Amino acid sequence: MKPQRWQEVSRIFKSVIELKAEDRLSFIESQCGGDESLRREVELLIDSHQRAEAENFIQDPAAQRAAALLDLDGDAPEQAKDRLTSGQLIGHYLVIQKLGAGGMGEVYLARDTRLDRTVALKILAADVAADKRRMHRFRQEAKIASSLNQPNILTIFEFGEFETLHFLATEYIDGETLRDRLRGRSLKLSEIFDIATQILSALDAAHEAKIVHRDIKPENIMIRRRDQIVKVLDFGLAKLTEKSGSSTDTEAATEVLVKTTPGSLVGTVNYMSPEQAQILPLDERTDIWSTGVVIYEMISGRPPFRGVTSSHTIVDIIEREPAPLASVGSTKIHSELERIISKALAKNKDERYQTAKDMLIDLKKLGKQIDIETEIKRSESVGAHITSPATDKDTSARTASGGSSQRINKREERQSRTRVRLAASVGAIVIIGAVVIGFYAWRSSHPGVAAPASVLTATRNLSYWITVQKYRDGKPYEAPFKLASEINFENDYQVRLNVSSPQAGYLYILNEGPQLSDGLPSFVVLFPSPTANHGSAALAMDQQIQIPEKSWFQFDKQAGTEKLWLVFSAGAIAQLETLRAFVNPQFKGAIENPETTRGLKEFLEAHSVSKPIVERDDAKDETRLRASGDILVHVIKLAHH
Repeated sequence: MKPQRWQEVSRIFKSVIELKAEDRLSFIESQCGGDESLRREVELLIDSHQRAEAENFIQDPAAQRAAALLDLDGDAPEQAKDRLTSGQLIGHYLVIQKLGAGGMGEVYLARDTRLDRTVALKILAADVAADKRRMHRFRQEAKIASSLNQPNILTIFEFGEFETLHFLATEYIDGETLRDRLRGRSLKLSEIFDIATQILSALDAAHEAKIVHRDIKPENIMIRRRDQIVKVLDFGLAKLTEKSGSSTDTEAATEVLVKTTPGSLVGTVNYMSPEQAQILPLDERTDIWSTGVVIYEMISGRPPFRGVTSSHTIVDIIEREPAPLASVGSTKIHSELERIISKALAKNKDERYQTAKDMLIDLKKLGKQIDIETEIKRSESVGAHITSPATDKDTSARTASGGSSQRINKREERQSRTRVRLAASVGAIVIIGAVVIGFYAWRSSHPGVAAPASVLTATRNLSYWITVQKYRDGKPYEAPFKLASEINFENDYQVRLNVSSPQAGYLYILNEGPQLSDGLPSFVVLFPSPTANHGSAALAMDQQIQIPEKSWFQFDKQAGTEKLWLVFSAGAIAQLETLRAFVNPQFKGAIENPETTRGLKEFLEAHSVSKPIVERDDAKDETRLRASGDILVHVIKLAHH
């Protein structure tokens, strides 16, 4: 759905839910007129809202202790009377005590007398057991969940019957839910990484078996006390993803397919993906979104989407970008972690992580990187202490303990050799860089000489031009014209920036404004944005990008110079990927976090020291940029009066 279309649907929906039921139909007719498609979209969202309000399992808090482990639907009230008593034998399970109640029955702590192990025993409610359709669904789901053999997934031992009772036996987890752990405390970064990687490991195994959980949330994640092993619970909302292929394959798949009512809203509102909130077809990527929400909450202490009602939350999920983690809470967030979460929370599921394994790999890499950075800082701190000038007292003490002095001297000698090697390496890098830059400077004056292929691969090439539209009395006049580079623009001119490259890569464009009171410049993210290139920074070979895509840049009334920073890289730049979190209706691209601004300023300064070679092509009215290395950084200055 296009943004303009969604805004119209959202506007009507927000007005409708404030009306009485009897007034809604006439209002929808007056707003939609003869547009049946618009009407269907509005009614679908209203239906989603009504189901969210009606289904208790969406809003009910987690059942106490192990009841949460097996609460597969959560849509029935707690039983008034316990169905089992302590000491009662159900088959070969000896009941110890009641743990709680969930939507589909009661949960008891029991002892498996045959295998001598403690289990959680779920006794299904009588109305559930009497419903053949639900029982078929329950058996299918139990069969699917029991097929998963992974340490981070709750193990189902048996689904059976005893006299008039239907029960499910699973491993008993002595621990707490992630929701309990999050109450009243903040988690350490190492703890967050540990929990997140275990959740993704569970999902990786489930997704490999074509099982989608569809309700990842803190209540469905339990942490065992004795070893901190994470268990993902409640695959009662899970379903097998449909197989593609021949009709024969499809028919075979339906034998184990968990079916739900078409158009029904499944999941928990705060953790729903946009496609889940709109009741669209779901696949594994909906679990990746929900996992991103859980990690965001572990870091910030609150979910990224939280409205006053479930319907407001749904609208936020579909419409709004979450606040950047750098602006939430007091903990300093690593830019790569912000990028990972931002990618997991991409509205378009095609731009999300496509598999849990991909996200897991990125998290593990970041964890190792943080460990290395921490170790380097620790080593530097120790080294600084050892090599600091010694007092006379220190000297005499070292002399008195000869063995200790020799060890310190050897350590200092190793550090000295390391510094010499480092200086030599840096010198070599500088010499190589000078040779490459000198080569291109020479080659620019000898266009007929070809460069070696090994050198050409280490360059970035980018072309840009400016389209200008003159305005008079607020209206455009004369045809737009093309410029190869900057001029001194009239104040009422409006411009567009056009960019293209013969190479594939990642493009980032930022507008630098005047300095603020804290001495930092103001930055606005112009690209990537949701309205251009499908919100992605990735450019294909020879792809032309026009910014803005459908409108124009307009200069401030006050004369001055606007700076447009172009950053073109071979791969995605984690630090810049996180900036897309500011491109939303709330921030409108403006980076309002001082730490983020300071980091961006340092990045641009560091990468613009080596300036690209600039060639102007007057025949095509284009400017070509060429830089050595994987990153090209260039600033365009648009002076206006």
